[in-house]
Amino acid sequence: MLHKTAALIFTCAMVTTAGQAQVRDRNELGFLLGGTVTPNLTISSPPGDSIDFAAGVTFQATYARHLFDGTRARLSLELPFLAAPSIKAGSENLNVPLEYASLFITPGFRLTFTPAGQLSPWLSVGGGYALFEHASELLSGTPNNSDNRHAGAVQFGGGLDIRTPIRVLFPISLRLELRDLYAGKPNYNVETGGGFQHNVVFSGGFVVHF
Repeated sequence: MLHKTAALIFTCAMVTTAGQAQVRDRNELGFLLGGTVTPNLTISSPPGDSIDFAAGVTFQATYARHLFDGTRARLSLELPFLAAPSIKAGSENLNVPLEYASLFITPGFRLTFTPAGQLSPWLSVGGGYALFEHASELLSGTPNNSDNRHAGAVQFGGGLDIRTPIRVLFPISLRLELRDLYAGKPNYNVETGGGFQHNVVFSGGFVVHF
């Protein structure tokens, strides 16, 4: 159920985004694959333990609309959807959920430098919504009755677009990027101090320009 729900939400997001892109000019649609790295958390109550996270495969679809397009810089409104169907947790405290899935929707602005060049670096900042769906099982093997958690999220990052001669109906470029999604935490069933955590996403893929 954990994987199916995240996959369904991500698929709906891509369909909605594609529909928006087809009715506008000066648009782009990026499809990326990467990994989410979550820093370890220290359990403050009871003290002495920590939660370690494995990197989670992350799927991303990003729609962008260019608001201003100059020779030196381009300003775009972007809408990234990022979904990680499974991020596994490990801890000596067996009350922690076995894994969780995450979804981030963080609209914002992207500033691209030398947009007509072969290499175009960019910076992005935005904020929005995060959903964490917990596994139905704890590390102890017993059922997990905690509810899914909805939270706010802030994202900032940067990347590099690489122009290519590839064209399949529309021009296609390559993209490498790094985003940090600073968001409310999943329900770990233990106290970890503070209400937010970093979710660092490394991704690469291609961008279709409309």
